[in-house]
Amino acid sequence: MKQSTASTAQVPVGKPMHFLHPLTVIIIGVSAWVAALSISWPLLHAALIALGWLAGIAGSRSLAVPATSIALSIPAGLSMLLVHAPHGEHQIAPLLTSDGLVTAGELALRFCALMTSLLAAMANVHIPDLLKALQHVGLHHSVVYVLGASLQLLPQASALISEVVAANRLAGRKVTLTTVIPRMIIPVITRLLTRGADRGIALQGMGYDAPGRRTVLYPVRAHRWEILLRLIFPAAAIGLVVLAWI
Repeated sequence: MKQSTASTAQVPVGKPMHFLHPLTVIIIGVSAWVAALSISWPLLHAALIALGWLAGIAGSRSLAVPATSIALSIPAGLSMLLVHAPHGEHQIAPLLTSDGLVTAGELALRFCALMTSLLAAMANVHIPDLLKALQHVGLHHSVVYVLGASLQLLPQASALISEVVAANRLAGRKVTLTTVIPRMIIPVITRLLTRGADRGIALQGMGYDAPGRRTVLYPVRAHRWEILLRLIFPAAAIGLVVLAWI
């Protein structure tokens, strides 16, 4: 008996319209990540950051990708500065060398490129579409559910934090260091667990764990020319890596 795990609406209300198939976006993002990780070319890292920011802004319609990548890169850059700046050969000040600063800057730029590649890819992927695509290629439905729950945990937690903050404000309760656990952390965790349990009960009632094949009511369609993109970007990343290591 075939089970259907997709919604009956082909285009859910409020769903962002993304141009590329989610698996194509993931392949492009992973290719950029591999290139940034394997090649020590600052110009390449800067180009990946610029392209990633543009793609992230286009996909999320906000500055979330640039802001997040910068916020993640600042602590990493400072740690690299502390490690490498004092240990170069050309000292320009006490505990400060010019070549050490260059090394720290290049590593910070690479870290930012790595984060931007992943963030830009996720900004251009609609999570339900990604899960449907993974199920369509044969990934077990239980693995798909765990992956989807993991990817949606942070957005759900962020929304719950906003709800709890608003509830405390309306109730006139102040959140301080001594009250943050009972008034913020415990309510958020409790609601996350409660909603997860409710989803489990609903899925069990729908027969989600029943044996048999699964079908996707509205599979995510990919353009034929996207097959070329799925070949070109990994090939380009591998070619650049080989060129850099020759």
